[in-house]
Amino acid sequence: MIIDAYSFPINNQSVFICGEQKISGQQWATECIALAREINRYSEHNWLLYQDDFYQYSQYFFALLLANKNIILAQSNQLERLKQAATHADISIGSASLENDQNEQLLPHFTVNKNGRLHSEALASDLQNLTINANITITLFTSGSTGEAKAIKKYWYQLANEIECLQRLFPHQGSCVLSTVTHKHIYGLLFKLIWPVFTNKQIICETIEYPEQVEHYCQTFKDIILVSSPSYLARTSQQFSAQAIINISEVFCSGGALSANVATDFLTYNQQVITEIYGSTETGGIAWRQQSHKPQWQLFPEHQATLAKDNTMVLKSNFLAKGEIYKTDDRVELEGRFFHLLGRVDRIIKLHEKRLSLDEMERELNSLPKINACHCFVLDISKSKAALVAVVALEKHCAIPDDATKKKNLVSECKHALLSVFEPSLQPRKWRFVQQLPFNSQGKLVKTELVNLFE
Repeated sequence: MIIDAYSFPINNQSVFICGEQKISGQQWATECIALAREINRYSEHNWLLYQDDFYQYSQYFFALLLANKNIILAQSNQLERLKQAATHADISIGSASLENDQNEQLLPHFTVNKNGRLHSEALASDLQNLTINANITITLFTSGSTGEAKAIKKYWYQLANEIECLQRLFPHQGSCVLSTVTHKHIYGLLFKLIWPVFTNKQIICETIEYPEQVEHYCQTFKDIILVSSPSYLARTSQQFSAQAIINISEVFCSGGALSANVATDFLTYNQQVITEIYGSTETGGIAWRQQSHKPQWQLFPEHQATLAKDNTMVLKSNFLAKGEIYKTDDRVELEGRFFHLLGRVDRIIKLHEKRLSLDEMERELNSLPKINACHCFVLDISKSKAALVAVVALEKHCAIPDDATKKKNLVSECKHALLSVFEPSLQPRKWRFVQQLPFNSQGKLVKTELVNLFE
């Protein structure tokens, strides 16, 4: 075993880069232990964690593991998402104290007693052997095939198996991790936090948004592993300087489909091959590829895949709970341990590297009193650009808006209703209002007529 992911790294050599401040791994570990001692005083076993600040999040996450507490990770700080996560929790920790519209606390909230925090090696005696229980659970939320956002419970041993596999598969000892993705979802959680901590990396806490930030860090750090997403790489593939590229040794990409053009551009302009990871919250990583070399996906060594009758992949893996077999929603063309993706069979889409249920969005809109029915879909605006759009059929008593101001007001009402569930970046970009949706004689929506509404 290359990584002992069950032994808390008390002598951690990682360095957390928080702005201009560098925090040693040993200081981080000691603070985690002190925090775990405080958490141990609470009898509650299921803890809802939401924290924007990455460094604080990392401490809360590992302290909860050390204290033998189950962790529930909210998708976002939207009230409805927090309420959903709260149904699985006994107490909350982090930056979101959960209250309802009347400012009544829905869950007790843990507050750090800074005066009681002792930074001492003696703290280690409070926690036997400083090990992480294999059966501690981490619950994440994602959209399932039914369209309902659902809880995905993973045991620590599943995540431990995955980081051990990643280290065997990609043993490059890059010294510094720079990420454009959030720590709040499975990809960022693994690639920005858990894997780097157990392999003694320098971790830049800031989540990168602009190429200028990459340039800034590349002036100070070398041998950088860039953890990124398809949309970020598509925007920036031709914007990195030669100096920055020299100091980037590896690029990982996950969260959606990376176009062949972006992979080619990155190789042409930056002499860098992008390593893509394909997977899901439910399964963890499934396969990887470097499509500028080979377009097929290659299964991780631990996995076995077969095809169901509908040509979707059926997966056996030690990234799954013991004894579990998982049927994906992706149709594939399987050739031994390699495969081509043929597309999803449900209505879950990836938008800005986040999963979005079109069914769930339509249900939210249909709950509004003015709306009779609606249909959301991805519209191809050009060969390289697409947008989420919505066609809304109003109730008979509601007139179709006949000027820009009325339409703007109606769109604002719809967007406001969606904000309690969906982040602003996941809102439809274009809206059309009609008296009824275009169904054919078989009761099916006519896609061409829906598309024509936007021409």
